[in-house]
Amino acid sequence: MKIRIVGFNLRRDSSTCLVEDGVIRSALALERTTRIEHGSVPRDAHAIAMADLVGQLLDDADLTTSDIDYWIAADPAPTLDLIAPPERTLHMPDSRHLAHASAAFYSSGYEEAAALVVGSSGETGLRFRIGETPERVLDAVQKDGGQTWLPDRLTGLGELYRLITAALGFRDCAKTMDLASHGKPLSAEALFVEPAGEGELSFEYALDSLVELGLAVSDNGRLRLVPRPSRQPFDQFHHDLAAQIQAEFEQAVLHRARGVLARTGSRSLVVSGGAFLNPAVNTRIRNETEIDRLFVFPAAGNDGNAVGAALYAYHNLVAQPSTASPALQHVYLGPSRVAGQDIEALATEWLLPVHRPRSVTKAAAAAIARGEIVGWFADRAEFGPRALGARSILCHPGIEGIKDRLNGRVKSRESFRPFAGSILAEQAGQWFGMPAPDSRFMQYSCPVLAHRRDMAGELGHVDGTCRVQTVAEDDPGRLRGLIESFEDLTGLPVVLTTEFSLPGMPIVEYPQDALDCLYSSRLDRLFIGDLEIEPPDRTTLRPVTGPGTRQNATAALSSTGTSTPLAGLDQLGLRILELADGVPTMRDIAGEIDTDPEKAIDLALEMKRQGLLHWAGRPPHPSG
Repeated sequence: MKIRIVGFNLRRDSSTCLVEDGVIRSALALERTTRIEHGSVPRDAHAIAMADLVGQLLDDADLTTSDIDYWIAADPAPTLDLIAPPERTLHMPDSRHLAHASAAFYSSGYEEAAALVVGSSGETGLRFRIGETPERVLDAVQKDGGQTWLPDRLTGLGELYRLITAALGFRDCAKTMDLASHGKPLSAEALFVEPAGEGELSFEYALDSLVELGLAVSDNGRLRLVPRPSRQPFDQFHHDLAAQIQAEFEQAVLHRARGVLARTGSRSLVVSGGAFLNPAVNTRIRNETEIDRLFVFPAAGNDGNAVGAALYAYHNLVAQPSTASPALQHVYLGPSRVAGQDIEALATEWLLPVHRPRSVTKAAAAAIARGEIVGWFADRAEFGPRALGARSILCHPGIEGIKDRLNGRVKSRESFRPFAGSILAEQAGQWFGMPAPDSRFMQYSCPVLAHRRDMAGELGHVDGTCRVQTVAEDDPGRLRGLIESFEDLTGLPVVLTTEFSLPGMPIVEYPQDALDCLYSSRLDRLFIGDLEIEPPDRTTLRPVTGPGTRQNATAALSSTGTSTPLAGLDQLGLRILELADGVPTMRDIAGEIDTDPEKAIDLALEMKRQGLLHWAGRPPHPSG
């Protein structure tokens, strides 16, 4: 009889997974189904949302709750009592960090390893061996300090990085990492964190440095962070601050890793926690420590703790096997979203032109080769934050300016944000300085080799590196076939890739989410399953907004300095809103306000993403 365990993370980034005999069979984060980032649903709706989430996994596996032997959560939470039978509920004996480490070790395929967890609440090191209870060798965990008021003392790397991120005016630490490549460290000396002894760190001068740099002020005896206003432009100081914290962060994580390896005596390392979504950190660990093997758990954030809890239960509370489970080979772990669905009828309902090409991989490769930016939607979504060929946006890495077009007209995000490269695995070493042959989970940031830069100039970030995904012959899905077809057409065995999402939304999960992106961005084409779907003729779309918004737009247009809710918009944007009553098309509106239709459409798309308008006559969808 198979042993089936359902694991949960019931805190921020809520998620669930199904583990069968120690193997991850499926996993899904709550944000994908609720369409709310981090799964931040109201507390009174959380249990229902989580019950629905696990129900989708079980339905997809043709199972019911009675088929599940055990249920376990990474953290105690009242929600668990509402969705899991108490008589079959297990309990984690330790913190979230044990779940992080368990996810990494028990999915690595290793018999033994050191484990390092670096997250927002500190750092933990453990020694793992199959058949034995994990042994803690480093414990540096503290409570979060918050984004505005600073704690009395800083003691954690994740907390420090998050505070600098907030000071830069960001909520997403990935933006700090991306901005860092555009600057140079403020000081050759450490300002925030220094190595101190075997694997230990000192944060002694961190708060003083924040004050000296003008990033914090004393307020009634407490230190308060002073973030960059979100609308203030970046100057060189911001670039250099990001570079400073990134450099210190890399060095500190590297020091922690060396300390944990020394304390365990292992030459194998597994890692998890938000720090290891930073590919530059992983690359330095692989290049600069004396290890034989490194495994970076691909869902390194809190959502991965659902997997960690279930795998810990299997190996330590239930079966206690004497051999390692097979290594994780892919993360296409979401429920089926295409098989058995009439996607063609759905696209027709959305008034979108549909084609059924003889080969969807060749059709997509041809579109990319001619300079289009395409959405690529496979059946089962990836688990974790990386787009690895199931929910991806793809384009040509050799067309100058395509990164700016992708950032500005599709992703609608800052121009300094980089993209990744998905490359045929056997050719990766001919294009990048690879720290290891395998980077199937996009875990490394690698320099683009000099003689390749002219062929695919858009691959490299400003520092000349690229986040690399290697795509092997035995990888499931069709991304491999697409890249092979693209190579046949262009000679390039690599495509530029990013997550299939728009600002303020999680990665798309359902076909409707992907179709909505055709109405919400300048995406050129979409491929779902065996279908090729074109975007609408955007000049024929009819914007509509509420009467109150139109009245506010009129007030702002006639304002002589008085504040209105829409005063931040320019004159063209206000005129579009004033005319957006669902009757005139974008072509009509452009003529009325005497501007280029394409410019008017770009403005309307931006306002749609802000929730100021939507398109009349289009099927309703939760994303607006």
